[in-house]
Amino acid sequence: MRVIGDVVAWDAIRADWDALYQASPTASTPLDFTWLRHWWNVYGPEYGRGGLRIITLWRGARLVGVLPLYLDVGRGGRFGVRCLRFLSTGEAEFEEVCADYLDLLLLPDEGMACVQAAWQAIDAMAWDTLELLDLSEHSALLRWRHTFAGHARLHLVSRGACPIARLGDGFDAYLASLSSKTRMHARQYLRDAERAGITVELADAAVADAYFDDLVRVHQARWVAAGEPGCFSAPRFTEFHRDLVRQWVPGGRAVLARFSHQGAVFAVLYGFVTARKFDLYQFGVAPLDSGVLRSSGTAANLLLMRHLAQRGIGHYDFLRGVSSYKKSLATEQRQLLCASCRRHTPRALLDRMRQLAARVLRRFVKLVTPG
Repeated sequence: MRVIGDVVAWDAIRADWDALYQASPTASTPLDFTWLRHWWNVYGPEYGRGGLRIITLWRGARLVGVLPLYLDVGRGGRFGVRCLRFLSTGEAEFEEVCADYLDLLLLPDEGMACVQAAWQAIDAMAWDTLELLDLSEHSALLRWRHTFAGHARLHLVSRGACPIARLGDGFDAYLASLSSKTRMHARQYLRDAERAGITVELADAAVADAYFDDLVRVHQARWVAAGEPGCFSAPRFTEFHRDLVRQWVPGGRAVLARFSHQGAVFAVLYGFVTARKFDLYQFGVAPLDSGVLRSSGTAANLLLMRHLAQRGIGHYDFLRGVSSYKKSLATEQRQLLCASCRRHTPRALLDRMRQLAARVLRRFVKLVTPG
């Protein structure tokens, strides 16, 4: 076991990391080396002042497990709480990347050994709080959490479910698996799209920037009209994803699908491909006249699902979030959990006192404020 604390040592194991990623059953978009390394470049200077804490597990010269963590020391100075987190979590809400399916990368036959070693490494580190966001309910870290010395203080909280559409048997079989009402509506949306002459275009390297600009424009227009800033108003968030698009679109790792009616772009869907799974990460949709499409967002998703099914994609994951269209189009779902732990350290106790004081103050202000 080796804990990596600097980028030079991290960069040196990239080939090993990539090989492990290709073999790991827990591989997901935010566990890709490119995603994590780029997040550290963009967000690390602001949030990563405590340094990297990447747990690497080896059998001989072979990398068999990786847990990508860092120490978030916040803004509390000498008395700030030291929070051990997954890389690509812990940002301020307005610029968070919302990385679902974070986990321990491991080889299939090294599960128990990797989990035990990872929990032992976590226990040996200096931290006040531990927060592992958005673990799959099937994570080996959770399955064998009893191997963590502090498992009695480990709290699990639901972070919501990821609705998933199963496309492995083809798009027609997927439609047949839906309820009769949803199936009828889906087929109607597809007929309406064909009748209206909706065009679907997937970005390549030459047009990736232009498609990304369309995504930002359509997404922001919707949120600004609703009185909200929209996620692409955050410079770091936009920089992070623009660079990912440039790196991943050429090889098909990222998908930018653009939908147009009579030459005008009304929707852009953005997501990532890992093995035979597509994760719908973000989108921008503008409503069309009901005489053209009654639900432009649902229609765009169905058109993309049909296209990806033809390319061999087996699962279309809508990722975390509650909305009626996700629920209606999904055939299954997977829960995400947060695992957290608080040690009885002076910093942790002081932080707890601050939280309680702030809660009391808020209640007091609410009581004395007129109306």
